[in-house]
Amino acid sequence: MDRNSILITISWLIWGAGFYVYYPFYSILVAKYIGENNLGQFFTYLEIISLPFPILGALLFRKIGEKNTIILGMLLSGLGIFIIPYAKSYFDLLFASVISYLFYISLPNYYSLMKNKESGTLTKIWAISVLPAVIFPILGGSSAQVISLKIPFILGGLLTCASGFVIFPINDKVERGSFKISIKKDPTPFLSIIPIALVTPFLMPELVRVYHMNYFLIGLIDSLLETLGMISGFFLPRVNKLGLPISLLIFSLISFFYFYWPFSLVFGMREAIIPLSLDYWSSPKSPEGISLINTMQLLGWVVGYGISWILKAPKNSIVFSSIFSFALGLYLIFIILLEKKNGNRIMN
Repeated sequence: MDRNSILITISWLIWGAGFYVYYPFYSILVAKYIGENNLGQFFTYLEIISLPFPILGALLFRKIGEKNTIILGMLLSGLGIFIIPYAKSYFDLLFASVISYLFYISLPNYYSLMKNKESGTLTKIWAISVLPAVIFPILGGSSAQVISLKIPFILGGLLTCASGFVIFPINDKVERGSFKISIKKDPTPFLSIIPIALVTPFLMPELVRVYHMNYFLIGLIDSLLETLGMISGFFLPRVNKLGLPISLLIFSLISFFYFYWPFSLVFGMREAIIPLSLDYWSSPKSPEGISLINTMQLLGWVVGYGISWILKAPKNSIVFSSIFSFALGLYLIFIILLEKKNGNRIMN
């Protein structure tokens, strides 16, 4: 890795620590305010409000450059995470959560820096950034169990704020001029997010409900599933395009956790699905182009959360996720085989 890649990796490691110390408990906290059956509605509102953020990040790139946009986004996101547990009402909680999602203005600029490196850099750095998941969910769960549920959010906010400043030494660029976009019409980043979104709000609250797990056990489960995701993120890029459908097929086993809790660990495959859908199916390398890919992903979250809102019951949403993920995995394998047979790309 060159110097810039090392700095980005360190930044994502710190961001990963901040994310994994609090996020396993986020849905549990939200459910305390609004009830588990209303999580789909809350997350749908959150994603709709956040839709412009990647485009905003690309516009800021034109004004202040990749580095400063990343620092600004991570600083604001950390502030939002910090204030989440102090929310006094539904509106306060939604407001703080929206602020925490401002990392989306950083994301196109992070991805642009990574995608301008050798192929697979994004997926590898993503996988490395999952390393804190080996211990930080347990740290978050222990602190929540022994001290207060506020502690993981305070730690997560501080670490997220710090993560952006790591890239300060990077020599980036500021491009003046019009907003330029060139992108292939590929729905894969959008479709790949939907099964993940169908599960995300519900998995941890359901583990608490079905198996009566405490915060420490939730942290332990999250560490295990993220470790699976980290390992998958390292090895699945080696099979190129097949890595994404393989990840989706494994993810489709998620609903079996109702029969045996270890199946919940396949939720960690999201750590391979998201970067693989970007790294091997998406060609843009500029913040503008990548911002549209990020917006497509956000639309996937909106659609997934919206479906879960309609389905209402968490179990219905998780079972539908399994069906959708399995079907999408088979479809992508079919497309790959068809491309190989025809000797050219089908999805242009």
